[in-house]
Amino acid sequence: MKRKMSQMEISQQAFLQAWENQKLVRGALKHAHVRQDYTNYEDFLQEGIITYAHMLTQNQTLPREEVDRNSFRKIIWRTTDLLRKEQHSSERESELIDLQIVEEKHNWDNYLALEAELPYLSDIERKLFLKHLIERESVQQLSRQIGVSRGQLQRIKNQLLNRLQEVLER
Repeated sequence: MKRKMSQMEISQQAFLQAWENQKLVRGALKHAHVRQDYTNYEDFLQEGIITYAHMLTQNQTLPREEVDRNSFRKIIWRTTDLLRKEQHSSERESELIDLQIVEEKHNWDNYLALEAELPYLSDIERKLFLKHLIERESVQQLSRQIGVSRGQLQRIKNQLLNRLQEVLER
């Protein structure tokens, strides 16, 4: 009696076919805006090859063109999902660092130094400082409120943190 293949099992032949047709995987990564100079490009490439091999194994009865078309889409979806998870993880890490900086600086001298810096902050920086760093509102929520992209707000936040760190080190 044949054993049914689990979701993650792939045949050796399918893996070799996927490996030989890396062009499809690289094209899907490019379509998902993952460039070759990206730090984790090789990880995404390997993940794409495995996804492609899995699709080849699962869909052996379908014409190869259809499997390739579906695999291309699935690799894009999988890559996009992984990028979102990576971004979310990075933001969590950044929030922990923010919290650490704020908690480390819990003394009156630091509060006074930061308060003295408030008039020199731009409107966006001030909102970031008060709403995100003090009131712990998420960057994504703040982004929606003030109409600035989350990525841009993240960059402003990093610059602000560096600036505030310099103020506290004086």
